[in-house]
Amino acid sequence: MPWLLKNGEVVVNRYQSHLHSDVERLLPEALGQIDPAGRGFLVEEVVFDRVVGETTCVATGPGDQAVYAKRPKRFGPSRFVKNRSPEPCNSVVVILKAGDGEYVLVTAFVGTRPEPEPWDRNATEKSVEFWASHALIWGSEPVIPGTETDKCPW
Repeated sequence: MPWLLKNGEVVVNRYQSHLHSDVERLLPEALGQIDPAGRGFLVEEVVFDRVVGETTCVATGPGDQAVYAKRPKRFGPSRFVKNRSPEPCNSVVVILKAGDGEYVLVTAFVGTRPEPEPWDRNATEKSVEFWASHALIWGSEPVIPGTETDKCPW
């Protein structure tokens, strides 16, 4: 099912996208607020005037139990927190890539804009700092069995 951006350009879901099921119902409204302005790659955080779901990426502190594990179809380990729950959130992050006459949805999720994970080819100097103070809720994403560790890989 194609969606439309603010300027009327079409967005299609790619094969094997990382689309989170709870966000699909929000895509028409979220995408309708995004102006691509000719960019080839977009990472947009769309803020709503209401809570739209729960984020599974949360800020962490000294009392949190952090672990690292590999997720399927990812090139490195992700940071998880075991003693936390998802938190209410009023924003959606949408990542789009320009295709042949349309935009392709790479992923979309309820939450705020994170930094790329430290192993990601798009990682920035802020990635390690961000992921040292944030984590995904343990159990919110599938992990590859046997990859869990409490040792920070970066």
